[in-house]
Amino acid sequence: MKALFVTCLLALPGIPASTGDEAARAKSSARFVFAWRGVPVGTVGLSLQAGRFTYTSRHLHVRDGQAGERVREVTLPVDAAGRVKDGDAVPQALWLWRGPPPEGCVKGREELSGQEGPHCVTARSATTAEGTMLGARFRARYDEQGRLQVLEVGDARFTRAAPGERLRPPPELFADGVPVEGGTSGALRLIPRGEASAFTVPARLPDMTEWTPPEARALAAKVHAAFPEKSPTAADWREGGEGEAGGCLAHALRYAALASARGQRVGLVHGLLVVDGGPARPHAWVRVALKGGGTLDLDPTSLDPVRADTHLALALVPPEGPSLEAGERWLALLRGDFRVARATRRE
Repeated sequence: MKALFVTCLLALPGIPASTGDEAARAKSSARFVFAWRGVPVGTVGLSLQAGRFTYTSRHLHVRDGQAGERVREVTLPVDAAGRVKDGDAVPQALWLWRGPPPEGCVKGREELSGQEGPHCVTARSATTAEGTMLGARFRARYDEQGRLQVLEVGDARFTRAAPGERLRPPPELFADGVPVEGGTSGALRLIPRGEASAFTVPARLPDMTEWTPPEARALAAKVHAAFPEKSPTAADWREGGEGEAGGCLAHALRYAALASARGQRVGLVHGLLVVDGGPARPHAWVRVALKGGGTLDLDPTSLDPVRADTHLALALVPPEGPSLEAGERWLALLRGDFRVARATRRE
């Protein structure tokens, strides 16, 4: 196998379990997992106590090819109406967190940047709200008690973690990987733990277009050559750019974008990769539909063959969009709902 970077995708920092009176804490604090195109990349913590609203962002960033955690926290004094004291803006997250906002517009403040501007709700129900924040469209979903459960903004998605829910500290998932049981040979598989339900990955998406293996492989080689270094950078979060370093997600997205420019539609595969008998680490590659039937999986990051004993698909999703299905499956791994093992010869 060609040498690959240790952390293929940006990692999600550890999420501590809640302690104390969970009912009381649920009213004054909340934790959300932040995912981009289905890949968990950070957490957001919200806390409101004694007229002080605290927004904490924890995520891993990459510098000189090395992943490290970055923590940013802002505390704002707020009045009973939720507005910043000595001002007329409402903290963006607090505005959404405290239940579906009423239809209409308010002046909101983005906590980390301090940018202020119109935040508008254009449609609302008892459990949903949608509209725009600083011009970006959003959709929010709430439970029956009015607690924010899911927020979608463009390709980003924030999913609430239940109070007391223990999630595996992800940089372990992304940097250290998942142990693989059953030796060093045999097809990889996921085994559910406890009450977790097994899931399947479809062979193809409905809108994938068919083309030939030589064409598909030639594009993989072109994408591979376009990245002088195989390391996660900002290129993993956008489709353009040439001659820069990029991780597996950047390679897969570049492949999908170039295929689309040729009138071809491919699928983005979220999965796990095992290199030289080590643990299974998050990875991304592409799947192509072939003329005459069948599919071909290609790994433009390494150009190594995609085999059952090295690559384990978790989800097949369109290259664009928030990839909600992939996000749910990554969260299942963070919760420890599955273990990775190799199939034995008897199976």
